Amino acid sequence: MDSTVATAAYGANSFLFLCIFIFGLILAVLWILVPFAVFGIKGLLRRIARSLEVIEKQNVDLLAAWRDTPRDYARPAESVVYRDVRADGTVVREERIVPPPR
Repeated sequence: MDSTVATAAYGANSFLFLCIFIFGLILAVLWILVPFAVFGIKGLLRRIARSLEVIEKQNVDLLAAWRDTPRDYARPAESVVYRDVRADGTVVREERIVPPPR
């Protein structure tokens, strides 16, 4: 009976050590790959930051245009200029007609 318990304990220990080794191996591989992921995402983050700057400028322009217009309910449709930055860095201007509020 003692040998059966000893064999079961030895098998459980071996299984536990195998699981810890596999987990450590996966963790080591991921730790090695992290710098590549960080450097790979830098360009995307720069592009997102440029897009956010453009959106902030559009918001400032829209707020300035909204403050300058009279506050009557019979306003005509207004023309709003949007600026956008493409991936290659060129700025695109587009003029849109905004309908009056109802």
